[in-house]
Amino acid sequence: MTDAVQQDPAATPLVRPLGRKDRLVQLLTVEGPIRGVGLYCLALVLFVGMGTLAKTLAGIYPVEQVVWARYFFHVLLIMVMCPRRIGSLFKTRRVGLQITRSIVVFAATVFGFTSLSIMPMAEVSAIGYVAPLIVTVLSILILKEKVGPRRLVAVAIGFVGVIAILRPDQASFSAWSLLPLAMAACYATFMIMTRLIRGAAPPLNSLFYTAIVGAVVATIPLPFIWQNPEPIHWLMFAAMGTIGGTGHFLMIKAFEQTEASMIAPFVYTELLWSIIAGAIFFGEVPGIGMLVGAFVIMGSGMFILYREQRADAEKRAAERATG
Repeated sequence: MTDAVQQDPAATPLVRPLGRKDRLVQLLTVEGPIRGVGLYCLALVLFVGMGTLAKTLAGIYPVEQVVWARYFFHVLLIMVMCPRRIGSLFKTRRVGLQITRSIVVFAATVFGFTSLSIMPMAEVSAIGYVAPLIVTVLSILILKEKVGPRRLVAVAIGFVGVIAILRPDQASFSAWSLLPLAMAACYATFMIMTRLIRGAAPPLNSLFYTAIVGAVVATIPLPFIWQNPEPIHWLMFAAMGTIGGTGHFLMIKAFEQTEASMIAPFVYTELLWSIIAGAIFFGEVPGIGMLVGAFVIMGSGMFILYREQRADAEKRAAERATG
């Protein structure tokens, strides 16, 4: 009696359970919406990391120097990643609008970093969520879009949330407390201008303009405020700019993978990471007023997003019906 025929081990690969590294690789190679949402959420974590470093460094060095480092190392990151494309990154059909848009987001960074130097991270993050509400108002004034009364009420309610966070009736309130609101207004203007230049240049080119214009403008005050950083702080400066640049790159890739309407709600996960980072690194514990205000702002933003998606769906349905 002969033995059973043995199969060649090479012909039948062994099946083994996936390890942690295998599962991570599998997750990162998933195409479509899941990957897009994952990249977006990772970008938000990186932005909180950048904010944590900025808040730490702004307590040691002038805010202007911290802002410079954020943009200088961002530009350096792009040059290292795309050494052969530097010349092509300047190509755009609307140079003036690109530069103006970059200056606006630079102002938002200045307001944001200054806010972080004097206010808790979670408060700055929560007030920043009012930007989409301001976009709704600016879309009426600049883009001449029609906005229903429900969305306008949601905008008003969102600003009530801002008041709940800032609490202007308290002795601790000052004009500096309005800086996060100025930051949000700049980001809202940046979003509107992004709509205006849509299609004028690839996303990476627009990102490069944001970085290079910011670096140039931030260099102007350096001779008057410069403080020589210690070696460890140089590493922190470099990490801050690199993390910020990587976050923006991941955000671009996220929107390439997934529709913006699916990604948008996940922006509010940033608040969770801001609360955690503020508590761990700076001992900041959010109060009830801040949490209530944050949920009011987020609720208003989610409602506006829902109404915009619904209006867009109705518009597409009408176009199909008439087409």
